[in-house]
Amino acid sequence: MLLTIDIGNTLTDLGIFDGEKLISTYKTKSDPEKSYEEYQAIVALYIQAHHITVKDITGSILSSVVPSLARIWTKICTDVFLTKPLVVGPHLKTGLPIKADHPNEVGSDLVADAVGALHKYGPSCVIVDLGTANKVILLDKTGAFSGVAIAPGFKISIDALVEKTAALPEVSLTVPKSVIGKNTEDAMNSGMIYGTGFAVRGLAEAFEKEAGYPLKKILTGGNAPYVKDVLPDFTYDEWILLEGLRDIYVRNQK
Repeated sequence: MLLTIDIGNTLTDLGIFDGEKLISTYKTKSDPEKSYEEYQAIVALYIQAHHITVKDITGSILSSVVPSLARIWTKICTDVFLTKPLVVGPHLKTGLPIKADHPNEVGSDLVADAVGALHKYGPSCVIVDLGTANKVILLDKTGAFSGVAIAPGFKISIDALVEKTAALPEVSLTVPKSVIGKNTEDAMNSGMIYGTGFAVRGLAEAFEKEAGYPLKKILTGGNAPYVKDVLPDFTYDEWILLEGLRDIYVRNQK
């Protein structure tokens, strides 16, 4: 079995594959203040709850945008599962051509998203990953990563709105029944959720126009459930990044 780990700024996603099948998943908060022992305990509870033993895991791979947590999870893979994890970076074979001014600057999460989409849906895709940041990725008709648009995600936007205004309160993200808010909470949620959905749709249309051919539209990321009903023409695929990690792992086996 293969352990896949995606370390984001807000959440860390774990997934275990048995061959090509994703058999279990788990989400935990990405907290640089937590110790190695705390994360080790989280992993122990996870595998115990899913009736998986340490010996079942024969390989591991991770992508990370948080270097301090990458070190902790690398140690967990090594000490707990006795595997040397692959860490997504320029040294690994991905099978993904990158058409960017500075290919080494492309985040490992973006690469894994694109690899997962290419393997599952083929070329000509726009992949929208809504997390701490909102990423809109173009996978062109040749199957190459051709660029990305990045904007603040929900939490960053809400925190900035509350911090920079005197009267707006903190709110929990909930999908309002209508775009036109009748109270402060619904008004803020409408701006965040419907506003993000319409922005995503507009960016996808702009990507398609600039590319010059139709694009399959894929939606993923921790915040995607808030807007998936606003974007019925998008295919919601929760674990495409983990599937991309599995594909990269397989490609790098001798």
